[in-house]
Amino acid sequence: MPHCVIECSAEIAGHPDIDRLLHAVHEAADASGLFQSADIKVRLQSYDDFLVGGRDQDFVHIACHILAGRDDDQKGQLADRLVRAVCERLPGVQSVSCEVRDMAPAAYSRRDKQRALG
Repeated sequence: MPHCVIECSAEIAGHPDIDRLLHAVHEAADASGLFQSADIKVRLQSYDDFLVGGRDQDFVHIACHILAGRDDDQKGQLADRLVRAVCERLPGVQSVSCEVRDMAPAAYSRRDKQRALG
């Protein structure tokens, strides 16, 4: 945990330094002190068709999914760190946003934490 899903315009996804953006988001989440570095997942989803303010304008939005349990201040600081990391790597992109979303622990499972079925 967390899952940081970077949504962006296709032009940004095709940027030659996109790996640096992925690493910057990982480093920002790690620097929050809320997670173990090995547990942070970052992935990118690009869109060919989109409008920002009714126009064809590049954008980046991070949906950061975390297990519930952090307070609003921690989530706000995490969102700010992630936005700052994107702005530093892509200073020309005006539409940059982040939402930190809580996931209910009872509704989350992963391979190494499978509950006994049956």
